[in-house]
Amino acid sequence: MKNRWVVKFFLLACFVVFLVVPAHLQQTRSANLTSVSDTLSSSHLSFYGLMGSGNTVGETLILINTTTAPSTSSSQLASPSAGTVKIGSNIYNLSGTMPNNDQSKFSISSGLTSGDQTAGNAIIATQSASHTVRFSTATAVPSGSFRVLIQATTNSGSSNDGIPDGDGFDFGASAPTVTCPTDNSYYDFVTGTATAQAVTINSVKYHVFECRYSGTGQASASFASNPITVTSLINPAPKSGHAVGTNDAYNIIVQNMDYTYTMVDQTALQVGVIESVRVSATVAPQITFRIAGLPSGNTSACGTATDVTTTPTTVPFGQVSITAFMHAGQALDVSTNAIGGYAVTTQANYELKKMGTSTTIAGATGNGGNVTYGAKGRWDSTTYKGFGYGLNYISAISGSGTAAFDYADTDGNCSGGTFCAKQFPDLSNSEPAQTIFSSSTVADTENVNVCYKIVISNVQAAGDYENNITYTATATF
Repeated sequence: MKNRWVVKFFLLACFVVFLVVPAHLQQTRSANLTSVSDTLSSSHLSFYGLMGSGNTVGETLILINTTTAPSTSSSQLASPSAGTVKIGSNIYNLSGTMPNNDQSKFSISSGLTSGDQTAGNAIIATQSASHTVRFSTATAVPSGSFRVLIQATTNSGSSNDGIPDGDGFDFGASAPTVTCPTDNSYYDFVTGTATAQAVTINSVKYHVFECRYSGTGQASASFASNPITVTSLINPAPKSGHAVGTNDAYNIIVQNMDYTYTMVDQTALQVGVIESVRVSATVAPQITFRIAGLPSGNTSACGTATDVTTTPTTVPFGQVSITAFMHAGQALDVSTNAIGGYAVTTQANYELKKMGTSTTIAGATGNGGNVTYGAKGRWDSTTYKGFGYGLNYISAISGSGTAAFDYADTDGNCSGGTFCAKQFPDLSNSEPAQTIFSSSTVADTENVNVCYKIVISNVQAAGDYENNITYTATATF
C-alpha cells in the first residue's frame, strides 16, 4: 500500500535489507550466483490508508483511520518524489502532514469533493521504484536467460491493477520496462520481457522479468556494472499487522536458465521495506541500519549542546534564529557481514523550502564561501547563513569504518575553525548523493553522528520550511 511523507521541518529516511532466504527456496542441485544485489531507486512503502470519521465536503484538513487501515499515520505519506494523494476517485495535492505532530491528520491544497469525505474511502499514494539487479554468474550456460523473480500478491485480480498490495509488489496497469545488460563476447541479449504473477514457487507468486540471450555464456561473469534494470514496479503497502519501524520482508530470486527454461543456477534473497527511516540498503545477505534520535542538551555527540530532541524520523528545529546557531543530531549505525564492507550516502530532495512557495533556506556556504555538497569548509560564524551538517565518527565493536569528514577537522578549507561543514546534496538541482561514512570490510555497530546546524538571515521570509533527507546504506558482498 502506499507510503509518502512530507513533514514540517522533518528529515526522513527509510531502508531496505536483503537477507538470505531459507534453503527451501533454493533448488538443491543449483549453484549460487554471487555478488547479488537489488538496488531500489526508492524503498518507501506505498501508502494505503482509509478516511476517518468526521471529514466534510470542502475540508482541507483530513482525518484518517489510525486503527484498522494498512497505513495508520499521516507521517507515512512523506515521499521525496511525490506530492499528491488519491482520495476516493479524485487526486489532491498534498500540502502538509502531522500538523502539531498529530499523526491522525494531513492537509490538502483544495477542499474535498462530495463523496470523498466518506469514512472508509481509500487514501492512496503509490510509491514506484526501479530495481537494479547486479550479480556474477556461477556457470557458463549457453543460449539461456537471466530471470529476476519479485514477490507478488497472492490475489490474481490485484497483481497488476496499479493499486499497492499488502503482500507483494504490484506489477502496475502497464507492464514495467526491462533493460537487459549490454551485449558482450559471451552474451547477445534480446529485448527484456515482463510478465505479471507468472511463476509460483512453494505457494509464493512472483512477477517475472527475463533477459534471454544467445552465445556461450561464461562462468564468473560479472554484471555489477552491466546490470538488469526493471522500472516502475509499485512498492507494497504495509502488511496486515505491520508495526511501524519494523520492515516487511519480500522474496527476490535471481536465476540463470538454460534454453529449455530449466533453472541451472540461482540465488534467493529477501528485501525488507520500511516506512519513515528511508534507507535503501541494498544487501546480501545481511545488513542492519539504524537511525536514532538524540536528546536536547546532548554535548557528546557533536561537541556542542543540541537544542532540540530528535527521533529516528524527525528533526524538529522549531523556531530558528538570525543571531545564533541551532544544533541537532541523530546517531546512525551499521552492522553487516558483507566482506566488501558498506557505504552510507545522503541526499536531500531539495533545500529547506517554505511550504507552497519556491522560497528556501539555502545550504551553508561557510566562512570562506567554499562549502558545497562535495567540499567541506569552516563554518563557525553566524555571519554566514544557511543549513548544513557535520559528522562525528564514534566507534565500532569491530571493523574499519571511517567518516567522509569530521566536524572537528582543521585541514584545508576548515583550517582555523571550530566546526567543519558540508551542504546536503540537492536532488532537485541534480546534485549526486554523497558518501558520509563507509567501511571496506565487515562491520559490527559502526556509529556516526550527523550534526545538523542552521542559522537564518534577517531577510528570510517567515513561514514553515521543510525537506526530506534520504540516507542509503549499501553493502558489497
